[in-house]
Amino acid sequence: MIVYADVLIFLNLIINYFLLLAVSKILKKTPKTRWVVLSAFVGALSSLYIFLPQTSFLIETLFKIAVSMLMSIIAFGFKGVKAYIKSVLLLFGITVGFGGLMYAVWLTFSPNGMVINNSVVYFDISLIALIGFTVAGYIIFSVLFRIFSKNAPLAQRCDITLFVNNKNATLTAIIDTGNSIEDAFSMGEIIIVDKSVAIKLFECEDFQINLKTKSRYRMLPCMTVSGADVLEGLRCDSAEVKYKNQSITLNRPILAISKTPLPDGSNALINPKILN
Repeated sequence: MIVYADVLIFLNLIINYFLLLAVSKILKKTPKTRWVVLSAFVGALSSLYIFLPQTSFLIETLFKIAVSMLMSIIAFGFKGVKAYIKSVLLLFGITVGFGGLMYAVWLTFSPNGMVINNSVVYFDISLIALIGFTVAGYIIFSVLFRIFSKNAPLAQRCDITLFVNNKNATLTAIIDTGNSIEDAFSMGEIIIVDKSVAIKLFECEDFQINLKTKSRYRMLPCMTVSGADVLEGLRCDSAEVKYKNQSITLNRPILAISKTPLPDGSNALINPKILN
């Protein structure tokens, strides 16, 4: 079977891109798209390793680790030795897992148009089919990751102090990996709070018509387990998040008012992206 280098690089570019997205989801990081694409391209170039003579398992492993190290620093940067090693190990593990899955398919079904050499996989399939399978795999991963994250036995917590005019309130917040609500207009940070918190800060209950809060008022569309919904939102002046040894200041974040009690005795939920 003929293996075309340009097709090989392009196919691996797409696969590597979604593998990096999976790593970023686990790390709770939002790297810039251009760096993710560049990292995926570097990884795709390494797939040319398929054209070399068959090598030993040790050499293949060392080569994969070296590629993972390069891809990780391009996509996620260097934020300390511990964070870097974690990103490398995650990328290496996910890549090996994907390669192992493809190898199992190859051994079990022996599909036409599939070649594996030096642990590099080549598919002779249409571009549309490849993109479809890759995106479907990433969606399945994202759904499973969200389910297991939300069902974790103990969610991480942090302290948040909200400032509105001359008033402030300090809350205990859960870092909620399933919280993806965003402000569609300003793309600012969203903090989900109990209604009692908003009433205390803004000293009113009907936020939409009250003169004190009318200019701060927003309607925030969101998705819940029961379907689409809309939450009331109020922009506060600033917020300070304290998590471990970090202190993060948010400029004019929006408080989304929860319609249901918040879990585990907390009075706020934040997206982990805020901590990055």
